[in-house]
Amino acid sequence: MSSSNLDKLVSTQYGWHVNFDKKFDSKWKPFGRPRARQLMEYVPLFMRYLRVWYKLKKEKRRAHMDFINPVPLQQIYGAPIGGLGCGTIGRGFKGEFCRYQLIPGLYEFNTVETNTFTVCIRRRHLTTYCQVLATNRLRQKGFHTWNSAFPKENGHYQALYPQSWTTYDLPGQNVRLLCKQLSPFIPNDYKDSSLPVASFVWYIENLNDEPIEVSIMFTWQAGSATNEFLCTDISHESIHVSNDDISATGISIKQIIRDMNLEYCIMGKRESDNIITTLTNFNVDSDIEGRNVWLDLTEDGRLTEIKSENPRIATLNTASCVCITTTIEPNSIKTSEFALAWHMPKIKFGLGQKIYPKWYTKWFDQTTLNGTVLCLHTMNNRLKWEEAISKWQQPVLDDSSLPDWYKSALFNESYFVADGGSIWLDVSDDTTLPEHVRNWGRFGYLEGHEYRMINTYDVHFYASFALIQLWPQLELSIQYDYATSIVFEKLESRVYLFHGQSGLWKTLNSVPHDLGDPDEEPWLFVNAYIAHDTADWKDLGPKYILQVYRDYIYTQNKQFLINVWPTIKLVMDRLKTQDTDGDGLVDNGGFADQTYDAWTVVGASAYCGGLHIAALRACVEIARIMDDTNMIDEYEVWLQLAKKSFSEKLWNGTYYNYDSSVSLHHDSIMSDQLAGFWYLRLSGHKYEDFEKDRVDSVLATIFKMNVMEFGNGKLGAVNGMTKSGKLEIVSMQSEEVWTGVTYGLSSTMIMENLTHEAFLTAEGIYNTCYNIAGLAFQTPEAITREDRFRSCGYMRALSIWAIQKALELSRTEANNNKDEV
Repeated sequence: MSSSNLDKLVSTQYGWHVNFDKKFDSKWKPFGRPRARQLMEYVPLFMRYLRVWYKLKKEKRRAHMDFINPVPLQQIYGAPIGGLGCGTIGRGFKGEFCRYQLIPGLYEFNTVETNTFTVCIRRRHLTTYCQVLATNRLRQKGFHTWNSAFPKENGHYQALYPQSWTTYDLPGQNVRLLCKQLSPFIPNDYKDSSLPVASFVWYIENLNDEPIEVSIMFTWQAGSATNEFLCTDISHESIHVSNDDISATGISIKQIIRDMNLEYCIMGKRESDNIITTLTNFNVDSDIEGRNVWLDLTEDGRLTEIKSENPRIATLNTASCVCITTTIEPNSIKTSEFALAWHMPKIKFGLGQKIYPKWYTKWFDQTTLNGTVLCLHTMNNRLKWEEAISKWQQPVLDDSSLPDWYKSALFNESYFVADGGSIWLDVSDDTTLPEHVRNWGRFGYLEGHEYRMINTYDVHFYASFALIQLWPQLELSIQYDYATSIVFEKLESRVYLFHGQSGLWKTLNSVPHDLGDPDEEPWLFVNAYIAHDTADWKDLGPKYILQVYRDYIYTQNKQFLINVWPTIKLVMDRLKTQDTDGDGLVDNGGFADQTYDAWTVVGASAYCGGLHIAALRACVEIARIMDDTNMIDEYEVWLQLAKKSFSEKLWNGTYYNYDSSVSLHHDSIMSDQLAGFWYLRLSGHKYEDFEKDRVDSVLATIFKMNVMEFGNGKLGAVNGMTKSGKLEIVSMQSEEVWTGVTYGLSSTMIMENLTHEAFLTAEGIYNTCYNIAGLAFQTPEAITREDRFRSCGYMRALSIWAIQKALELSRTEANNNKDEV
């Protein structure tokens, strides 16, 4: 057998590598319940929550945070497919099509075993090998005769999002296959990055001394991943297209799902020396029909359309196939190329009050736009997309000072921008919206796959480092939506679950927690979150100010600053009312009134106080840009008072105490205590408001206690430790490691020349999630030392892009310092 050249076709050595037979740690489970000593605090909350949960169940709706049925751990995921805001389909690293998000914001976590690739090999006009490229035995009745269960020891997977490469060594055949998967996830591209498409290029290597004929068959089923959503009007058809640019043959499956038109389309690219055949509308639950498809393929490596005098009824259990057949000469490689599209041009949310066109539709003639057009566009632009992705990633990949794991983590964690339930709407006709939103679209993504709230702001504070660097116009679009919502109020009252007290749905001049639930009516009904009345939260206002300021620094878009300046003053006026003792600092109200929404805090606090000081500095700088001398003076005076109080009430000589209360845990070591400094530092500031010696002391303490003492550097930074070096267990959240907070902390370390400590800290998150717990492409909000995780597929981990920004800024500072010397 000749030596293989297939691996040379993988364009990079970097990424997440995993063999099909990888065994992850089976002990990892979703978070179950708090410790006994914490439980009493949550019992009343849980009883109130149960009433809400049962009410929604009766209405056949999902709770936007389902604590009764957390998503079970599936240690299967690889890089998902699809662009931003168009719906995504997950892929398993062993080839599964799984975790569908086609109904806006609603995930289905099932694997559709019909949706798969099959290879058929013929020698001297005889079929010698036919194998479904799935490692599990297919269970549906129609597949009993299909040869499935591909040997796990013969497969390898590599992912560097938005691309992946899957290698199959076909046992006993001297044939190797490489499937290259690509989605158009291209920073600063606001057209193709929104497309609901994926490319699959199969490289077939013949290591034999004689030619072979190889067929690759792609099968797809109607409907979605479950039967949860009503699906009607299903039809299948075969398609043939030929023009000056390209020729292709494939299938189309049309249906109406939850009252929205959805078309799946698979096209195979015609070459001068290949043959493409199709078979449409066979029943996957019919033993006879399934066996006939298999026999048809194995007979001659081709498919034959089923002929019937009467039109065949298409149901949810029907599927279609596309097969590309080509001859490969000895010791050579040839390709077979497929494109997949899932075309849902218009959507409506759960309450159905409005119909929206998706953003991608504006780039095409909407009278002729269909799945075929999208597939042909994919084939025509694939090489251009590959070049654009390489141009984006190559500077990081070529940087020898960066560890290999980081190169994988940075790009693979980016999956959530698309596969975070993202929604991108064309609202250009809505004259009530800000001009920027009309021009660039309305964009939203979920707090998490399990926490179904759009653009959750206290978490987006961390995650937005991805959007502002990759698609800055979408970040500004979100900011404009929040600016509009600040001056909105909803006087309807409702009961909040944590304390059972009534409060307004949305208070005037408050920053909302989120922009709504996609199973209701997001953007029209904000604040889907009902655990607390977040009008009383102390972090949302400062986070709004800091994000606006950072976004201006990064984009230099002064018109944006001019437009939102009035809302900044309104938010600061409201913030002033949250300083109950007149010391210049916001005062936490004796409950969990910030992003750590189960960790009680009283009075002045390191987290909210630091954010407040940083927001005041941002306000001073914005007022200077606005040339508003009155506000400069007001905010300067306020800032100096706040800094004095912050130091006197919280600094203990080594770090900032958790809060200023007299509780036993007031001096907990919080890993996120420099969040305000972090934002200023990544916005170009140094030590105007946070003294360098104190910053150094805090970081040294956190690294020693929250990173090394807690998990020996292998689990990231735990949220809370006691000053005696024990895990802080006063709250379920104090003993969690938050993935996104750890990434943010690591970026702060980099800015302070603690690069070794930063990468050691951050690597604990990546290695645990990707290589130990089997949480790749579903990075959770939290992990614990007891092998538990909470809320898989979470927004906050996108803060890894703060690490990349810190690397760039720290190098710029170092070069500037050299120039000064």
